[in-house]
Amino acid sequence: MNRRLNQKGLTVLELSIVAVAIGIISMLAIPQFGKVMERLKLKTAGRDVISALRLARSSAVSQKDQFGVYFDYNSNQYILFHDLANPSSFTYDVGSDSVIATKDLPGNVNLGYISFPNFAVVFKPNGSASNSGNVGIYCYGEYYGYLAVDVLGSTGRVKLISGDYYGDY
Repeated sequence: MNRRLNQKGLTVLELSIVAVAIGIISMLAIPQFGKVMERLKLKTAGRDVISALRLARSSAVSQKDQFGVYFDYNSNQYILFHDLANPSSFTYDVGSDSVIATKDLPGNVNLGYISFPNFAVVFKPNGSASNSGNVGIYCYGEYYGYLAVDVLGSTGRVKLISGDYYGDY
C-alpha cells in the first residue's frame, strides 16, 4: 500500500463550513437589500421629476410657447402639459391644456409638498418659470428618505436637493 503524504483537496466538512459561512453572511445582507431598493426608487423618482421639468423648460424655449408640469397630489403623479387654455394664469386646465405625458410615482414614493400655486409650474418661452418653488418627494417603508426638487423662477433652473432624513424610522 502506497500512501501519499501530500494529498490535496477539500473534505466534505470543510465545504460544509464554507457553505454555512456564506449562508450566514447572506442572511445578514438581505434586510439591507430592501432599503437599498427603496432608496434607488426615491432617487429615480427625483431624477424623473427633474427630467420632466427640464423637458417642459426646453420645450417652452424651443417652441416659443408655455409648457408646464402639474403635480397631482391625490393621484401621486405628475403631468407634463402644453399650456394652451389660459396662458396668463399659469395653471393646468384639465381638458383644455394638451397633455404630453403622465407619470406615476413608484410604490412607497409619494409627493410630500408642492409649493407652486395651483400645484403647477409653467415655463415661459424665455426659459424662466412662472414661480420659484419646491416639490417634496418622500419614501416610506423599511427606509425613509426625502428629496426636494427646486425651481428658480427667474432663470427656470431645476435642481435636486437631497434631504437629510435618510435611514430608519
